[in-house]
Amino acid sequence: MGLWVEPAVAARITNEPAGFNGYMWGSPSRQYPSLKPVTDPALVNPLPFVMVYENPGEVLTLNGVTPTKVYYRFYKDRLGNVHLLYEGKDNRQKLIQWIEAQYGKLPFAERKQQQIEWHSENVVISLAYDRTSDKGWLWFIYLAFSPFDNSTTDTTGY
Repeated sequence: MGLWVEPAVAARITNEPAGFNGYMWGSPSRQYPSLKPVTDPALVNPLPFVMVYENPGEVLTLNGVTPTKVYYRFYKDRLGNVHLLYEGKDNRQKLIQWIEAQYGKLPFAERKQQQIEWHSENVVISLAYDRTSDKGWLWFIYLAFSPFDNSTTDTTGY
């Protein structure tokens, strides 16, 4: 006899963001002169047509959580996602509170998951935490300019 586990249901985004922290989805990188290409070899050119940037000196706080890093990914030179890194289980809880206040409540079943998500027609918000390393990440993904939602085998060059 097996144990039946009900699959978790993602939360619904009720207030779809047009961007993140003043960075608008689909905007070209040149619109943000403070952004600089990331030089970390582990992050440079992760996929075809994807460029990763950061804003040196940027200070960002979400409900008392200051991310350790913030990366801006542009697909075919259009902002497609923002990736924030953080530390600490308490910060995960603060981020959940902030996301729920901004974008929609999380189903109770999702709270215990290592990775939890909020979805809308155009955006996915994904929050994850690893107990072993005590580190986590938060993604804001605009599907129209995400290489995971678009073909990266486009041979037109742009």
